Amino acid sequence: MGLDDKIENAAEKLGGKGKAGENVIIGVVDTGIWPEHPSFSDRTGANKNGVGGKLSYKQIPGWHGKCTPGEDFNASNCNQKLIGAQYFNAGFGVDGIADRDFLSPRDYNGHGSHTSSTAGGNSDVPATGAAALFGSISGMAPRARIAMYKVCWEDAGDGGCANSDSVAA
Repeated sequence: MGLDDKIENAAEKLGGKGKAGENVIIGVVDTGIWPEHPSFSDRTGANKNGVGGKLSYKQIPGWHGKCTPGEDFNASNCNQKLIGAQYFNAGFGVDGIADRDFLSPRDYNGHGSHTSSTAGGNSDVPATGAAALFGSISGMAPRARIAMYKVCWEDAGDGGCANSDSVAA
């Protein structure tokens, strides 16, 4: 489709891959996030699992985001790339949430992680699973930070999001 050149040109206009998204915070309202994914690591030169490497993000002055712990998610899951993670379910209700979902910012079905990494995931991260044949992936603004607000939940059907939870986020 010829998109590679257009994407590269857009990144160059934003300061290149190494600067695109710098000083931007992307707030995502979705199904949560899988914090261990290398797209959300705050380290460069890390291995394919986001482990090791040099801290390449500094704290943003004036940012007071929260990292709310919950089921299978600790406050320490946030870092200088994933700078906020909260969950809202007062409108959806706890009783309607499927046992397989996490009562926390952790993503069960991958949608929130996918949209977050598409918008602001780190550059040149090896794709995994069925997408591995694509090689490395990059977000559109790889130097941006992510603040995740989980408002969508798995239930007995297709899952859903309550408008009141989205507004609260």
